[in-house]
Amino acid sequence: MRARLGFSFALVAVYAISVVIAPLLYLAYYAAHSSTGSLLVEVLRLSLRQSVIQGTVSTIISFSIGLLFGLLLIIYNGRMKNVVISMLFVTYVMPGIVMAIGIISIFGYSSRLWEIIYGNVVYNAPMIAVLSFSTGNSTSVREIYSAKTLGAKDSEIITKFYLPNSLRGGALGAILTFILSFEGFSLPLIIGGPSYSTMEVMIYELKSILPTFSQIPFSSASLLGLLQVVILVVPLYVYLAIRSSARRNESNLPSPLTRYSRVALAGLVLFIVFVMIPFFGMFLKYPVWLLNVHSITARLQISLAVLISNTVLFSFASTFIAFMISIVIAVYRPTLRNQFLILLPLIFSPVTLALSYFLIYGEHIPTSLLIILIFTAVIIPLNLRMMIQSVGTILPSESNSSRTLGDSAIATFFKVQLPRIKWEMSTVLSLMFITVMGEFSSIVTVYTQSTETITIGIYNLLSLRDLRDTYNLTEIFLIVIFISSFIINHLGKSGAVGQT
Repeated sequence: MRARLGFSFALVAVYAISVVIAPLLYLAYYAAHSSTGSLLVEVLRLSLRQSVIQGTVSTIISFSIGLLFGLLLIIYNGRMKNVVISMLFVTYVMPGIVMAIGIISIFGYSSRLWEIIYGNVVYNAPMIAVLSFSTGNSTSVREIYSAKTLGAKDSEIITKFYLPNSLRGGALGAILTFILSFEGFSLPLIIGGPSYSTMEVMIYELKSILPTFSQIPFSSASLLGLLQVVILVVPLYVYLAIRSSARRNESNLPSPLTRYSRVALAGLVLFIVFVMIPFFGMFLKYPVWLLNVHSITARLQISLAVLISNTVLFSFASTFIAFMISIVIAVYRPTLRNQFLILLPLIFSPVTLALSYFLIYGEHIPTSLLIILIFTAVIIPLNLRMMIQSVGTILPSESNSSRTLGDSAIATFFKVQLPRIKWEMSTVLSLMFITVMGEFSSIVTVYTQSTETITIGIYNLLSLRDLRDTYNLTEIFLIVIFISSFIINHLGKSGAVGQT
């Protein structure tokens, strides 16, 4: 057992050093050569101020709205609950650039702070609502009925039972919202303009557009990236330290607030309309049947087939590599210490991650491989955490039977464990694939003309102020995402993934 745990730690240590420690050291080395003149200090001050404002305001509003509608999810007890939750997840898995395009379709190029805040709220409030519902729904119905027997009112049931439990999930979502809004890239870059540049945007600008403030290229960008890592370590640590798990409610008793179910559903429908407005505006303003492929190709000077093939290839390769790495680590059941090391890549924002990997590997490997490597590092923590949780639900006796017959740990995973969790894994694979397909902030930092993806094409068209082609390409992108997600889910749930 000790040898097995030692091997598991060795795997995780190699993973942590290659994926996090080495890039962080390179970032620190370049940052040490930055010329901290008054101009760079002013850039840092303004971008940090903007990041804090966007993160704080977006978190407060998203938390307030998300917690309210999380409680409505608890109160609603109808058949449409799973549909409502699925609809709320749509905005969370959508790429930031798509959200930015949707907001432009409604408000145009007005470059106002409140539009960035609106985009952050639309993106994060549904996630907070689902997390609040998840922890609040674990409230013991038996305890609630006991309280009602003693004279508790419905308002007291909500404030003294459901609300405290919902706050746990809401707190997790709020911290994650602050981190994501602090790292904001697509919204401030596309609809905010220079006046609303966050630290993430300035890292990209210093790497790709603006001249360096020192003799060593990318040193100023590295300094801002390193400072952003240091700033976000604290909220990330708090996020990982908070336990969102709660006891499962096994009672078959009906919800004590069923009489309010219709009112709750009406509120949830309004919430869905609120978060889906950017997407409705996009498709209504520029219907998909007006698509002009020739115009898109002519404006970008690259074929649509190349954009789609690059997007699918990079996404498939990084998802497959991340999945296989996750299997190798997960089958050895990493300890809590090792799981913390596994999640270390989360300290990097996408742009900072891309910058650090560019500094290490940019001169040694082709850009296409560099992009796949970056995408893999982006999605490994999500895949590993969910895979470890899924494998942990399988009884050890089932796996031990296979090992007794002489199967290796990897063979046991494919023969016994993966078929048991294929539904969960198909969902995880779909989420991973969608995440990297929509990745924009990291790839825009390192891409070349031959490695353009659909998201880069959307951004380039938008830079040309070609709104019709921008929206048409965005709609193509969404169609590709849904088709790819359907295929992955179908293969996973039919067992094809487990037969590999």
